[in-house]
Amino acid sequence: MLNSSSRVNNRYCLPIIKRTRSEVQANIESNLSKFRYFEVWFDYIEDLDSGFAASLVGLYPHRLIMIFRRQNLEPMQISSEERFKILSTLSRKQVLVDLDISVQAEEITRLQSERMSLKTILSYHNYALTPSDTELRSITDRMEGWGAHIMKIATHCSIQRDALRLLSLLIDLREDGHKSIVLGMGKHGVITRVFGTVWGNEMAFAPIEAVSKSAPGQLTVDKLDSIMQALG
Repeated sequence: MLNSSSRVNNRYCLPIIKRTRSEVQANIESNLSKFRYFEVWFDYIEDLDSGFAASLVGLYPHRLIMIFRRQNLEPMQISSEERFKILSTLSRKQVLVDLDISVQAEEITRLQSERMSLKTILSYHNYALTPSDTELRSITDRMEGWGAHIMKIATHCSIQRDALRLLSLLIDLREDGHKSIVLGMGKHGVITRVFGTVWGNEMAFAPIEAVSKSAPGQLTVDKLDSIMQALG
């Protein structure tokens, strides 16, 4: 296995879906030497208050990705006004906020209209299929127009060729100078978790245990370590 410092250098990101603020913080603290980034899913935190996000950034600058939606794009529990109130506390902070263009377009537009300074991962998730190459390019063009700091595409791969198309998109985006994360979900998408890490994804989402996956097809950090070691 790679050592902890190598993991941090390799841009591994730990997905954190917990019910309490204390659990979230304990999960970060116990894994600081193992992961470079931590992806915190705020809509699952039951004792959330508006100041928690900003306080976390103060403790862990440059290392957090904050998400205010649910897995599989299920209906969000935090109201749009409350989400925006929390987002406003993050303006000019050293943090990345992941906003899905399908279900959070209103928030993205509002952030821009109010000229809020916030680094965003603008993402597109499709848990049913991988759209055509033309559609994928239209999606990334939309993200670019919105000023995404990082573009993220995560789609279900129904066949092996879907994974190849996603990896080709990743290479195209990288060659065009865009920071990006392109991932395939499902059994045919697993290969994108490996070669996406090698070929330029900004981060690799890798839970400690399989039961803690935040998306289908994620490899555990130890399994990803083993593969990276084998690839040299």
